[in-house]
Amino acid sequence: MSEQHTSVSADALHTLHAASEQAARWEDAVRRAENGETVAVIAHGEHVADVVPSGELERLRETIEVLSDSDAMRDLAEARSTEPDLVGVDAIRAELAARIAREAPSQ
Repeated sequence: MSEQHTSVSADALHTLHAASEQAARWEDAVRRAENGETVAVIAHGEHVADVVPSGELERLRETIEVLSDSDAMRDLAEARSTEPDLVGVDAIRAELAARIAREAPSQ
């Protein structure tokens, strides 16, 4: 993920010219996010937010969810100690699904 800081002001717009400039900056920030970049939003000289690609936001939410789940973290730690390293969320999901299938009672 590329991260370049760009000043995109959230301050009040005084003139039509300023509004036009701000609109162009927001359009640029959205275009850059669509291309995988994270763009910093600066208001009153402070970094207040980031415009991020939507896929990146979902990935971060998923990471937070996994890191917040003590059972999942324990299972991952156990798997790392006894099995080859898994790479990527798809591999982890497949491994967890296989474990669940193995541990499910036969019917």
